[in-house]
Amino acid sequence: MMKPEGIYSALLTPFSEDEAIDRQAIGPLLDFQVRLGVDGVYVGGSSGEAMLQSLEERAACLSDVAAAAEGRLKLIAHVGTIATRDALRLSEHAAKAGYQAISAIPPFYYDFSRPEVMAHYRELADASGLPLIVYNFPARTSGFTLPELVELLSHPNIIGIKHTSSDMFQLERIRHAVPEAIVYNGYDEMCLAGFAMGAQGAIGTTYNFMGDVFVTLRTCAAEGRIEEARRLQVMANRVIQVLIRVGVMPGSKALLGIMGVRCGTSRRPFRKIEASDLAVLREAIAPVLAWREDRAAGAAASGES
Repeated sequence: MMKPEGIYSALLTPFSEDEAIDRQAIGPLLDFQVRLGVDGVYVGGSSGEAMLQSLEERAACLSDVAAAAEGRLKLIAHVGTIATRDALRLSEHAAKAGYQAISAIPPFYYDFSRPEVMAHYRELADASGLPLIVYNFPARTSGFTLPELVELLSHPNIIGIKHTSSDMFQLERIRHAVPEAIVYNGYDEMCLAGFAMGAQGAIGTTYNFMGDVFVTLRTCAAEGRIEEARRLQVMANRVIQVLIRVGVMPGSKALLGIMGVRCGTSRRPFRKIEASDLAVLREAIAPVLAWREDRAAGAAASGES
């Protein structure tokens, strides 16, 4: 089994102007993730606009990404759906495609009871040939209490939590209660806080275009260089603040375009990026690009010496 720790891009899904999945753009997007140095990709989640896709599209996308990764990146498939049987179908497809783990958001929209949600996860974990990572996202779903998470993590096939929450107290308590579990920080803007409270990994949208910043941040945090890590978090957060204003998904795709990586538009009802948005995005990302250039120059100089 793979070592699941590390930095994972919550992979975006490229679309063409007619909103069809741009399958030809998936390979270059994966190549760029490799160049950024991320450990893996989390495919088919919120950032991938999976809830705007059919099950057939989601399955095809899982296959395309696995083929493009060519063993260079660790692969986690998000298979979360409202219906348990649909999640089971996607889980089976992910195993055949070569993924190392699956993840799933809780069933949403309907007011499912807590026993129903817990049973959904147990059935998915029982049936899956891959280890399962629970997706704790209380801002979008019902969320979990600490006892519920501890109960789920007692299942031999549930190995961790994607903790997309600002509740750092709960993150630390999970790590204390189940120290063998893997906990991924979910909010990019508080990645450093997540590592400080014990997260062993992180999964985020902005890692698609500045994963190298967060890989470096993680190293700094692990080595005790907290001020340097904090400066990196501040630099990233300035970009994130602009993304929140223009739209995180379409804005992230626009930033990839600025970097020469085609990712297209987002599916409606997401808005299209306008020229004025591009101007503020270019300004926001400039410090990240300068930081990247400085690092490349430093590495080149070091290699020459």
